[in-house]
Amino acid sequence: MSPIKALVLDFAGVLCSWTPPAQSPLSPAQLKQIMSSEIWFDYERGRYSEEECYAKLVERFSISAADMASTMEQARQSLEINHTVLELLSETRKRNPGLKVYGMTNTPRAEQECISRIVDSYPVFDHVYLSGVVGMRKPDLGFYWVVLAETGLKPHEVVFVDDKAENVLVAQSVGMHGVVFENVADFNQRIRNLLEDPVSRGLRYLRSNAKSLLTVTSDNSVIHENFAQLLILELTGDRDLIELEPWDRTWNYFIGIPQSPTSTFPNDLDTTSIALSVLPIHKDVVSGVMDEILLLLDNDEIVPTYFDPTRPRVDPVVCVNVLSLFAQNGRECELLATFNWILDVLRHRAYLQGTRYYISPDAFLYFLARLSTFLRMSPLRARLVPLLGERLHERIGATGDAISLAMRVYACKLLGMSNLLDESTLRDMQCEDGGFPTCWVYRFGSTGVKIGNRGLTTTLAIKAIEMPLTPRDVGIDTEQRSQWWFWGGVEMLNPYRFWKS
Repeated sequence: MSPIKALVLDFAGVLCSWTPPAQSPLSPAQLKQIMSSEIWFDYERGRYSEEECYAKLVERFSISAADMASTMEQARQSLEINHTVLELLSETRKRNPGLKVYGMTNTPRAEQECISRIVDSYPVFDHVYLSGVVGMRKPDLGFYWVVLAETGLKPHEVVFVDDKAENVLVAQSVGMHGVVFENVADFNQRIRNLLEDPVSRGLRYLRSNAKSLLTVTSDNSVIHENFAQLLILELTGDRDLIELEPWDRTWNYFIGIPQSPTSTFPNDLDTTSIALSVLPIHKDVVSGVMDEILLLLDNDEIVPTYFDPTRPRVDPVVCVNVLSLFAQNGRECELLATFNWILDVLRHRAYLQGTRYYISPDAFLYFLARLSTFLRMSPLRARLVPLLGERLHERIGATGDAISLAMRVYACKLLGMSNLLDESTLRDMQCEDGGFPTCWVYRFGSTGVKIGNRGLTTTLAIKAIEMPLTPRDVGIDTEQRSQWWFWGGVEMLNPYRFWKS
């Protein structure tokens, strides 16, 4: 259940708008100057009647009271109600029973008829707080505390919406959630993300798009591939969400005919390692593939990317995923040179510009955190985890898209690290349909064409949000190395056995 109990909304600029009259006795520039004066502010606070205010304005700005009255009347006539936002508020209340909606507006008593027109047309408000009645205006700090006191709400239970950043800032300073209104679409997304459960919404998106969680490229192509599908399966355990093209031993990235920049695309160690880690494949097959991988090591004893010696490519993330397969089967010490190199990449931050195939530095850290869960009692874990924790801490708050933040938050939680800053930013990125945006995860090394899968972004995001934060022990009983579990009809070795959704 959302901790949010109420919305508090501004009127002008959010629920309605008006246009400074172009043909009035006072120019728009004059009117703006008048409405920015302390005289007008005190008028909004209810300290002057309309007549008293106009008299002071006449003296200060050398205008006539009649011209001021005429200009204000034209301004009232220009008032337009934002029906779309008000209808969204009605729908929001229906989706969230018990939610309260309040207005909080800088409006003099003499102008409250304009507010009444809106309230009468859309009975969505529990109460409207007028500055002219309360005796304070935004951004007076006291105005916010009055609203909280009269509603009986705690600051963290309130979302404050205003088109002026200065007003939102003060709301946030007392502990409210703040939304600067820019447009209807952004408003709708922000409010839904604050009020509704991101995990439930994300799961609905995945299930409504089951078997159609397609991968797309930066040149607007759709490709069918195994890798993202396998990662989604690993995170959800739900075979019904994905489509795979199973292989007997080693796996190909593509499903069907390779949609590759080159005429052929050999089976690769990255997809193979994920598949053999996730799927219930006979141990003899897994062992045989690992033996074959050992025969492919380069002169530095580093793991390559392809099961094709004519394509000598090396990528640190691929190395990490192969190490995870070996660690899962208790054979990590057979790839010590690869492990040592990966540790050097981590130590010297060589991943910050991405790798040959992976775009975000957070991908490297995410898959390393995944590796750490397989290492368990291995002495290699003690070498990896402290340094990985330092590097993850350095990334907290760094700019990133949804999948980068999801990988970062998930990796932090796997190591028992809190990362509320990035998790909050990630939550704000959820789209209206419950999914998260398509983000570029990897790329073709030969062309640089970027590749992303919205289903994968969504899966990583909701799992990162859902996963509880608990302390992690460096060592775990080796008897748990072969722990099997059943979920969604798929039997699989669970590298993330610390939680189960």
